[in-house]
Amino acid sequence: MSINWIYFSDTNTPPGEIKALLEKKQFQLTASNQVEKLHSLLVQNNQSVLFIKAHTLYNVYELCQEISVLYPHVYIILIVADNMENLKKAMLMGASDTLLSSYTDEELSEAIDHAKKYMEHRAKKDSMFHLKEKSRVMAVATPKGGVGRTLVTVNLAIAFARMGKKVAVIDGNLQFGEVAMYFNSKPKRTIYEWVKEASSRGTYSIEQYMTAVDGDVSILAAPPRPEFFEGISEEHMKEAVEAAKNLYDIVLIDLPVYLSEIHLRCLDLADDILLLASNDIAVLRLSQLYLETLETIQQKDKVKLILNRFEKGKGLELKKIEGIFEMPIYHLLPEQSNVAAASIKSGEPFMLSNSRSQIGKGVWKLAEKLSEQINPVVTETKKEKRWFLIGR
Repeated sequence: MSINWIYFSDTNTPPGEIKALLEKKQFQLTASNQVEKLHSLLVQNNQSVLFIKAHTLYNVYELCQEISVLYPHVYIILIVADNMENLKKAMLMGASDTLLSSYTDEELSEAIDHAKKYMEHRAKKDSMFHLKEKSRVMAVATPKGGVGRTLVTVNLAIAFARMGKKVAVIDGNLQFGEVAMYFNSKPKRTIYEWVKEASSRGTYSIEQYMTAVDGDVSILAAPPRPEFFEGISEEHMKEAVEAAKNLYDIVLIDLPVYLSEIHLRCLDLADDILLLASNDIAVLRLSQLYLETLETIQQKDKVKLILNRFEKGKGLELKKIEGIFEMPIYHLLPEQSNVAAASIKSGEPFMLSNSRSQIGKGVWKLAEKLSEQINPVVTETKKEKRWFLIGR
């Protein structure tokens, strides 16, 4: 595979270390300071990586946007001034990657290697995957922190995988997501990189930006830094969910406690909304308000109320809770704080380390109930198999 490496600068600034490093890696670089020549170079090869450093004659962001629209196959590395707002803007304008003008040799080398890998993966995309005919999107939500939303999400994912499902977990908490941490994973690629490099281009599978954490479970992690979430829109999230649906049987979205346009879109895309609450007055009040909000946006019919950390004889009676919400409790998950705490501390879901625990069995039954809704016919063979699977 031949990659067309191009450098453009409207200031006549020589490529310098970019050219030297590329030649060290056995690549050739073509430099230009004329837009007309740049266009001709981009037309010639559909495997092009373009460095843009423009400051005087052209608005670097407008030029980046123009090129990304005219040549969607081009991998653009934008060299920008040293502030984070420029990074955000670069991503929105179609840049695949960015370098601050004060970049180090190591950062430049990483950018070049990343671009090379991108081109290699894209060249193989035609034989890349088999599309799923049917999939189910489930949003896991709660209006209050500390209820156990992320813990339930990751363990539910493991349970589905043990049932033979291919599962994606999308971390919808774009600023402070913890899904990766609960799997003791440090993803190299996240939704941030996917938005920069592949969103809306149709040239690079979202699967390449997901991290396999256990067998048939993969996660699309939150951005590596909180400020990076600003470049991600509701349309990006919609595209991510729809792309994941083509590849996975189950798509779980771990939502934050607040609602934004992005998260309203997630709720709209979901087939089921798993509303997690606990038998605590403050949590129940907020959950009731959350449910009323869902009703106003016509999403209440998707809701399945799940009571977490349930202890018999404590808190309100279940019938009273159902009366408050005007809907039945879909499932109870037992209180077992020692198992939950150990799971979080180790970064290993309890469905892997302690699936015979009461909470493990509770999550398994929840996954079974949800699976029966998707596939109403459950054979005896599958029922017998479950005890072998969870007996690990």
